This record gives sequence, structure tokens and C-alpha cells, in this order.
Amino acid sequence: MNQAFRDQLQQWKKENMKPPVSKKKKRRKPQKRRSERLSTRDIEGLMGVNRPTYARGRGGAYRQR
Repeated sequence: MNQAFRDQLQQWKKENMKPPVSKKKKRRKPQKRRSERLSTRDIEGLMGVNRPTYARGRGGAYRQR
């Protein structure tokens, strides 16, 4: 390579070459979870405590207990 071409190449590299950008991962803060406060009545309702119960009676018919 002749000297002038080498100088031009170095000048071009200085102007156009970008340094490698290192991507840093951002740390996320753990999200606060809302603690759901349920009353005793709500929990019993979810479990089905106050629902009517049925059983087979005489002759195979379903009857409410």
C-alpha cells in the first residue's frame, strides 16, 4: 500500500468506525404483589361451605340434606 492510501484509510476509520457498544442489562426491581385480604365469609364462600348438599335417597332420587 502506498503511504497516501494508508493515511486516507486511517482517516476514514477514525471518522466512520464506531466503537462497539456494550449493552448492559437493566436490573428490574421485583414487583410488589398485593396481598389479598379475604374475610372468613369470603373463604367459606369459595370453599362452598354454605351450599346445599344432596344425597341419594330411597329409590335413587337425589334429596337435599
